[in-house]
Amino acid sequence: MGGIRTALVDAVIAAIPVALVYFSGWAYLTSYLGNFGIDATQIDISFTTVLVYAFVPLQAFCVLSLFLLLAALTLAAFLFELHAKDQNDKANKTIASVIVFVSTVLFVCLLFVIKGAAVDAAKEMAHNVWKGSKSQSIPTLAGVGNDDKANDMKAVAELYRTCRDGRRMRQIIGLPDQMFLMCRSDVDPCNRGTLFAVSKEGRIIYTADKVREDIDVEKICTN
Repeated sequence: MGGIRTALVDAVIAAIPVALVYFSGWAYLTSYLGNFGIDATQIDISFTTVLVYAFVPLQAFCVLSLFLLLAALTLAAFLFELHAKDQNDKANKTIASVIVFVSTVLFVCLLFVIKGAAVDAAKEMAHNVWKGSKSQSIPTLAGVGNDDKANDMKAVAELYRTCRDGRRMRQIIGLPDQMFLMCRSDVDPCNRGTLFAVSKEGRIIYTADKVREDIDVEKICTN
């Protein structure tokens, strides 16, 4: 039983870093896409994509500082526990237990710190879209038919081309199956625009008029 318990503990410890990184990436992506009214749970985001975006909030100073503190406490708990086993010292074992408890509390706090860093980083990146600082990767649209539904799509496609030709289109995120783009308004580009979701086949899945969430709270452009 002792060997099974040790193996389970080792497995949990090994899984924690991956779970933490995944949590970080998912917190960032949901916050970033949420700035544009996109529900991340309704689109297909790969595991590797989540991991790549995880390093955006993990680079925050507060997150790195808490990581280092947890690493130091973990090392201290290990050393106290090791010394307690060698010397059969109850005092060191008690200290090790206290450190483990404090580390657990700090780990929970770390989740909230990562979430906060993810929200801040996502907001900054969303502002880059509205300010026009993001890339202008624009997929080519597929042909449109001649039925009534196609006529409606032609109007949307024409709006898409007008945005493209006016160099007002900015990429929000590109995924294997679709790409989300923001056409910034020609009148109020930093606050209003039209969202386009384009499939990998080059078809516009849907469009939506968008207004920047914190338009009444923060001014992000000076002109």
